[in-house]
Amino acid sequence: MAWKHTGFMIVAALAGSWVFGGWGSALAKTEGAAAKGETGGQIRGVTRCDADLNLALPVAGRIASVAVEEGAVVEKGAVLLSLDRLAEEYDVERRRIQWQGKGELKAAQARRTTAEKQVQAAQRIFNSSQGISREELENRQLALSLAEAEVTRITTAEEVERLDYLTAKENLERRTLLAPTRGIVVKLVRQLGESIQANETVLRLCDLRRILFVVHLPLDRSEQFHAGDQVVLKVGSQQTKVQGKVLFVSPVVESSSGLREIKIEMIQPDPGMRPGIPASLELPADPAP
Repeated sequence: MAWKHTGFMIVAALAGSWVFGGWGSALAKTEGAAAKGETGGQIRGVTRCDADLNLALPVAGRIASVAVEEGAVVEKGAVLLSLDRLAEEYDVERRRIQWQGKGELKAAQARRTTAEKQVQAAQRIFNSSQGISREELENRQLALSLAEAEVTRITTAEEVERLDYLTAKENLERRTLLAPTRGIVVKLVRQLGESIQANETVLRLCDLRRILFVVHLPLDRSEQFHAGDQVVLKVGSQQTKVQGKVLFVSPVVESSSGLREIKIEMIQPDPGMRPGIPASLELPADPAP
């Protein structure tokens, strides 16, 4: 009986070894076929924005207003946040009034016009009857030269005032952060009321001009793709098909993984599509040997 029981266990073990060994062999063949691309297939990757921008202001100050919230989609040129700006607004107005005040220039131009008439009259008298002395004529000519020099000086000063006004206006505009491109507000690094230093990151913006799909492929698979190739992506849980264009195939292979990076631009994705949505790349089948 002991022999029979032992023999039964041996037979069962052999049978089990054959069953599971056969299944394992079949599974290994299936995985090997997928790895070799004999039936095409898909490979998952990540979707991401074209660039993750760390935005800062070129001047220091206190954050007086925040116009957006995290997750908001903004268009190019939209106001994101502003620093306190009352003192700068006063400076702009003061310099504008100073530049646009034309009283001094008009007075100098009037003196020049009078001096020109006096020189012309003195020249006629001197030429016709020498009713005035040459010294008097020269004094009037000198007065005209001085009047012309004064007009030139004031004109130059007004140009400097104009530039001072534009500089003050630029300094005021620098206290407002505008979106450099269409994007999603990823994170507000600084909050309302906080003081910041110049060029300190205050907000992160995900650039939405292009949505990219990034995948890493083995060397043999990656050689099927070249910049400019048209591909098919399946995006989201609904596996929505989206056309893509290969932008970049890395010229190097990562030594640790043996994979190459490929970047693909989505062509006309759904307006509601957001970076981070799962997606996969349809792999073309290898040509038959």
